[in-house]
Amino acid sequence: MGKLCIIGGGHAAGKLVNNLQKLNYKDDILVFSEEDSLPYERPPLSKDFLLGSKQKNDFHIDIDLDKISYYYATKINKIDFEKKLIFDSNNTTYSYDRLVFANGSKPKKISHLDIYGVHYLRSIKDSIKIREGLEKSKNIVLLGGGYISLEISSSIKQKYPNKKITIIDTSKKILFRNSNDDLREIILENQKRHLVNFYLDTGLRDIEKNVNGYIETITLSNNEKIACDLLVVGIGVTPNTEILKGSQIYFENGIKVNEYCETEIKDVYAIGDIAFAKNMFLDKHIREESWNNAEKQSFILAQNLTGTKTAFNEIPWFWTDQFKQNFQILGDINDYDSKIFRNYLENKKTILYFKKNKIVGALSENNGRDISIIRKMIKKDVEIDLEKIQNIAIDLKNLL
Repeated sequence: MGKLCIIGGGHAAGKLVNNLQKLNYKDDILVFSEEDSLPYERPPLSKDFLLGSKQKNDFHIDIDLDKISYYYATKINKIDFEKKLIFDSNNTTYSYDRLVFANGSKPKKISHLDIYGVHYLRSIKDSIKIREGLEKSKNIVLLGGGYISLEISSSIKQKYPNKKITIIDTSKKILFRNSNDDLREIILENQKRHLVNFYLDTGLRDIEKNVNGYIETITLSNNEKIACDLLVVGIGVTPNTEILKGSQIYFENGIKVNEYCETEIKDVYAIGDIAFAKNMFLDKHIREESWNNAEKQSFILAQNLTGTKTAFNEIPWFWTDQFKQNFQILGDINDYDSKIFRNYLENKKTILYFKKNKIVGALSENNGRDISIIRKMIKKDVEIDLEKIQNIAIDLKNLL
């Protein structure tokens, strides 16, 4: 019987174990998690859990601990690929036959580390600290105009509508890295409608604290001062690849894997946020930081580890909930030459993106059903009747 070692105890790692157990995987499984809790899904951390409407157990991932060896609060900091050994921070050695990296990413940080009231959101503990800080805070600043900040602002405003929230980003637009102007416009209007303030094309210059060491004021790059008693930093993440420096699979933007989640080193794999993976739909390597990616890659790797050769052939998909509005992104919504709007109601629409008369992507507002159908249309390479697809009286399902 062999040993499968999994470095990381997050969503991807938990789902991998869950899938392997469903497939009656026979080898020993060892999981090394830096956290002191079981694997869990992360989307609730900025939504339901932050609001207090979900508890920890509601989004833990189901695994049978009696059938694996689970190491809590254990950091792996050295690997010998030739001898197939891994070493933890206490220099305890473990051997493996197959090794999976599912150790995700970590938040980018600012230099002000000695000030109370400055937070990051990556773990259950982080979400709890922010939730506790919200109760006594009046002026909340979210640094970064990405999905994390936008979801947090939505959660706060729903529970505390009178708290002042300001979002700051050095880019001229929100969601600068991973969206398009259609979605940016809808989301920005939605946020402003709920009285969220924005400073775009603006940076953070300094943080002032009070006599008790708590954040009190921030100074922006334009020298404007803003009252702030709670700051949440959401300026992106970096993959946890430091452990691989000097190895043949070290890559700054993650661990490069093929469509089977395999690295260049035999019997070594990577999934989740850390995987710089071959995407067959886009025909390039990308690193996806999403719930869907953790779910699907863990399933694909479980198939491959149990002898069913299966390629990862998923269309990128992402969703975000803000102010009870659901937005979904499918495929490529940036590289296109035309688009079609299907406007159903004021807050219900779908935009389809085309390249050479083929659908390459879509985004929806409160219309997940369309996204499910469009996914099938893309996979089946359905020939598109542009006149019919513009007509909202015609159900997309009838065009399959």
